[in-house]
Amino acid sequence: MIGVSPAFVVSLFGREFSVGDFCEAIPLIKDIGFSAYQPEIFARRALPEWVRNGRSVHRTASDLGLIPTQFVAHFMLDQFASPEQLQPRRGLDELKRVLDIMQVFSPCEVLTIPAPQFGPDRGSSWPDGAEGWKEIHLRLVEKVAQYVELVAEARLKLAFEIMPFSVFGGISRFVALCDEIGSPDLGLNFDTGHAWACRELLPSLPFELQGRIFGSHLGDNMSTENIKLAPGKGTIPWKPLLESLDDSGYTGSLDIEIVCKPDEVEEEYRFGLAYVQSIKALQ
Repeated sequence: MIGVSPAFVVSLFGREFSVGDFCEAIPLIKDIGFSAYQPEIFARRALPEWVRNGRSVHRTASDLGLIPTQFVAHFMLDQFASPEQLQPRRGLDELKRVLDIMQVFSPCEVLTIPAPQFGPDRGSSWPDGAEGWKEIHLRLVEKVAQYVELVAEARLKLAFEIMPFSVFGGISRFVALCDEIGSPDLGLNFDTGHAWACRELLPSLPFELQGRIFGSHLGDNMSTENIKLAPGKGTIPWKPLLESLDDSGYTGSLDIEIVCKPDEVEEEYRFGLAYVQSIKALQ
């Protein structure tokens, strides 16, 4: 199954997209040839609209046979952006509201939260000494554990999308955190562009993650530039990467992520789909 990330809708309508905009984008997703999509609440102020009308997105997509693979709560990324925001109980009420919205998006089982570049809030400072950094780690563990517990209670899984310089660090540190928390419902939204910008060895990651890849954002970039090009238009080694995903047992959707101008969306996503399909056909 090959789908699209929410960047499809962002590229068409910008970050302020409405539920209506999302519904308008869905037929184009189908027409290009994709079979899956990812609903997303990008801005916090859009949350009430998704509470009221989110069902219309699922209905429109379901009528066309499109499957929701992840629900991306992009607006919750600030919960992991600074030492101050890492207070373990911050964001729990918003998380519960998102989980309520997700109930209409069956068979979607994965809630994804991006983890952005980490740093102190304005007017604050970095943690002081070893004890300060130990406190950051303890807060992160407690916060993630509380989040995944709530998500698991809703019979869903929690994935993080790790951006460059996030509090989770690299893939090895993320795997260690997952092992420390010990929940099978905690994993990764595998964003290839972010990982490549972090200088990760992409073909090895599916094996390092040991079944913790819950979804994907397949976008290309140029070495350390964290941009979102169509697969095949950057420097990512796609053939060994896709082979590793298969060999590691990943059976989830391959969801393409490209950020481009509105008038380029159809051309770029058709290219990305054809490129991924061409590699899969050789396997």
